[in-house]
Amino acid sequence: MNIDEILENVRKAFKLTTKHFGNTVTFERALFLGWYCDLKHPCKFCYMSTQKDKIKDPKKARRKLESILAEAILMKRIGWKLEFISGGYGYSPKEINDIAEMVAYVQKCKQYLNVGVVDLSSINLDVIEGVVGAVETVSKDRDWICSGKPLDKIKDNLLKAKELGLKTGITIILGLGEKEEDIDKLLNLIEELDLDRITFYSLNPQKGTIFENKPSVTTIEYMNWVSNVRLNFPKIKIITGVWVDKIPMISPLILSGSNVITKFPVFSVFGTKKAHWIEKEILSTGRELIGTFTDIEVLKGEKVLEKTPYIEEEINISKENIRKVEELKDKIDEKINSYISKVLKKVVQ
Repeated sequence: MNIDEILENVRKAFKLTTKHFGNTVTFERALFLGWYCDLKHPCKFCYMSTQKDKIKDPKKARRKLESILAEAILMKRIGWKLEFISGGYGYSPKEINDIAEMVAYVQKCKQYLNVGVVDLSSINLDVIEGVVGAVETVSKDRDWICSGKPLDKIKDNLLKAKELGLKTGITIILGLGEKEEDIDKLLNLIEELDLDRITFYSLNPQKGTIFENKPSVTTIEYMNWVSNVRLNFPKIKIITGVWVDKIPMISPLILSGSNVITKFPVFSVFGTKKAHWIEKEILSTGRELIGTFTDIEVLKGEKVLEKTPYIEEEINISKENIRKVEELKDKIDEKINSYISKVLKKVVQ
């Protein structure tokens, strides 16, 4: 497809997004549980694959519960939805369930899980909105790149989630050797699984992996994938992630059909020049931004956002997990203050 055809698709995709989702763009943020992957064969692009042999005690690579809950509280405060709870390889179904319950409880809303193929019968589905499968790539080398994540098992898990009344989605990382003709493979997969959402990321090459010196996806290539999904599935939620070195990609991705921007390291960027630049990129498309990356008063809890993407609902969890949250209150508050202090050291005055 030549560039004129891609840009024509982008124009159509932008109109379709407006028709079905209105004029707003939001931020989201994956909530990671830790830095250890217990897959025998971690994905070949992943930072965790470079750390696996260095971590002698996997439990020490887990985040503390108060840190997870503090981040969940702050994300709601600044109007960022949690994209999903992730990084759960090495956690038992009960541990995943307990964390999901507590995160949903402090946020007062249901959560998405992206924690591998999990036994959904062990999860309190009253706190789960949906399940995401880490497909990662539809390139011909997928079985080699992601040998620890068999596609058939991911598909089975997502179809089971659908049967249980949950929403479903997948993640795709662009820059792993995919070709333009692979777009059709992705479109077929979305249709087969009847997905509600898709998250795209651009590869952030990690030192120590085979992709360390590989180029990532170009802006026009990224736009082509996003606009094709929007044109073929007008009502699907499209989440696009870029790293802080690719901020100029944001506005083209929104124009191509993206509803949500994700991936940024919140507390090291919030309030900085890059954060202001990111907001400007979004607003330059004519969209309204819900949530903030720059308002320190909101972050500190001194001001409340007029609009957020959150719809609060009653969350029922075990008494044991309610008690855990209450017992951790002081530690959670301490961690919240620690995150805010980290931001204030870097904020643009």
